Amino acid sequence: MKRTSNNIHDARARWGTLAALAVVIALIFPGNHARAKAEPQLIFEAEGQSHVKNNNFMRGRALAVDYAFKNALEMALKDILGRSTFRSQRKTLKKMLRHPKKFIKQYRYLEMYDSPVEQLSRVKLEVVFFPEAINRELSTQGILSSLVRPRTALVLILEKSLSVDAQPEFWEYVPISEVAMLQKFLAAGVKVTPREKISELVDEQVVLDAIQGDLDAAVDIGLKARTDIVIVGTAVTTQVGNRTAEGLTTIQANLTLRAVSTTQSTIIAARSDFASVNSQEEFKGELQAFEVVGKKMAAFFLGTMTRFWESKTETAGADTAPPPSPGEIVPQTPEAPGPSSPPPADSTPGFLEDL
Repeated sequence: MKRTSNNIHDARARWGTLAALAVVIALIFPGNHARAKAEPQLIFEAEGQSHVKNNNFMRGRALAVDYAFKNALEMALKDILGRSTFRSQRKTLKKMLRHPKKFIKQYRYLEMYDSPVEQLSRVKLEVVFFPEAINRELSTQGILSSLVRPRTALVLILEKSLSVDAQPEFWEYVPISEVAMLQKFLAAGVKVTPREKISELVDEQVVLDAIQGDLDAAVDIGLKARTDIVIVGTAVTTQVGNRTAEGLTTIQANLTLRAVSTTQSTIIAARSDFASVNSQEEFKGELQAFEVVGKKMAAFFLGTMTRFWESKTETAGADTAPPPSPGEIVPQTPEAPGPSSPPPADSTPGFLEDL
């Protein structure tokens, strides 16, 4: 949707009218909100080569493809885990690297070269992985749990205001319902990850995918934020009925959220709720309604997260938490894939409730 400069100016002006909450937002989310950069996808270009025995180039080519698969999976794991974690977990990851095909969605040849003189085959592939398959295996191996801070939460809400004609970009504002939830979490002793910490790491489209129900996108956000639980969803306001004789209008805010465990790649809770507020000014009524429903939802998810963390503690023992990561807010109170047809040799082709 195209927005005029006047519409954008008016929208931002309306969002800035609530001075008190602006102070709270500034305290929780210091600094400017930079636009997100493009996020690497699980698509990698990798090369592989193999020596040829007895002029059996078909066999040599197959081995070269296998080596390319392994190299591509290494790239994917380094992208997900980070290079330091990949090195420290190399022994644990050996099993995955021995069987890369089970994680590959598809691949295609970019280059293929057979050398009768050197007696070798070389290939270059574009490999696309199944993110959920990799995350599931990493979770089974217990590696994902080492990447996130225990008992941490991240809340990302797409908030749409009835009184704003041109909605700001996702990273350009902090929703009132989101702030209300984080305040409750901090007061209850839950460590929270501010959205500013990940605004430059996660593309806006990935967040929107997570909000629309993409589990893999939510897990990916949690891994990049090093956060145990990611809560995503939407908030929207509507006007109920007509203005009263006293000039009051009823504004209803609806909030729909679900919580995802980063380490287990599962939805642990989902809920929808609403709050209604009577106000003479539509915009102020919206802000109050967003705040009320945010606090209601925070109470529900606090109970859900507490039960989830207690169940993990019972099965795995008490958490031994590492020092807080930079940017984290700590509360002061307690099957083998099928390829495309290979190119000719020596060619370079173009290219819920609580569950």
